[in-house]
Amino acid sequence: MSPTIQRAIAERAREQLGLITRPQLVELGLSASSIRHLASGLLEPCGRHTFRVRGHPPTPSSEAMGVCLDYDGVATTRTAARLHILGSDLYGDAIEVLVTRRTNREPRPGVIVRSTTNLSADDVVRVGGVPCLNVARTFLSLAALVPEVPADAIRTGIGDACREGKVSDAWLWWTLERLRCRGRAGVIALEEILRRREELGPTESWLEHTFLELLDAAGLPLPVVQRRIARDGSFAGRVDCFFPDVGLVVELEGHRHHSTPEQRARDEARRRRLILTGVRVMVVTYDELVGDPDQVLADVAAALTILAA
Repeated sequence: MSPTIQRAIAERAREQLGLITRPQLVELGLSASSIRHLASGLLEPCGRHTFRVRGHPPTPSSEAMGVCLDYDGVATTRTAARLHILGSDLYGDAIEVLVTRRTNREPRPGVIVRSTTNLSADDVVRVGGVPCLNVARTFLSLAALVPEVPADAIRTGIGDACREGKVSDAWLWWTLERLRCRGRAGVIALEEILRRREELGPTESWLEHTFLELLDAAGLPLPVVQRRIARDGSFAGRVDCFFPDVGLVVELEGHRHHSTPEQRARDEARRRRLILTGVRVMVVTYDELVGDPDQVLADVAAALTILAA
């Protein structure tokens, strides 16, 4: 085999995480016998018609790329969630690929093939070189798997992705409306998740979202979230939850941002500034909310009653 062909194979494989397909080898001018010869030396079969160039170790991304090349598709649902790093609760063991044409061929073990009749170029991005649904379309594809994929996990994933700037509620609504049609899987589930986010307001952590869910389920008033509190025109702090009718602030503390002496000292100084504005401050920790949510709800209900009186 000529050095020119070897370089061409190496260049194409480098663009595809060390992989190349049989049709691509044919395009480079290789015959069937030449491909069989390469498969015993330079190339290592890793799919139905996909090869890995020896010296390129397999990785999760290259495994996903191999399936996409094998089936001429893009990563979808839980595989797309893993590539976009949308939260481990949304990941799966199988590699899931979305294709635009149906096939009667049984997928190989560890692969799930899904099909669609509507996949535009705008719906597809490359993540680490792997063709993949964009984040908004990924969440719609995940919603199609409810209840196999829990709606709560998707809602948490959306909240995290919004905070990280990976997606926005507006983009999710736009994607939903653009792809809405009778019978399309995931539309109803995603719409319910987005409407729930609208009802509860934008939160900044799983802890805040869980607290609002508990209040709503118990029939208690919902607070204003992420409210700026000021005193005499001077900013005192932005609080997690604020009940303006009674002047109650509820701060939700996880372990990560309140664990060092310096962080705790800043927290105490901030609470003093808030109290000087005339509000009451109640702190709820992660352990309290997770370990004894009924007591937390009882305490909040009592505080609302006392302050209202």
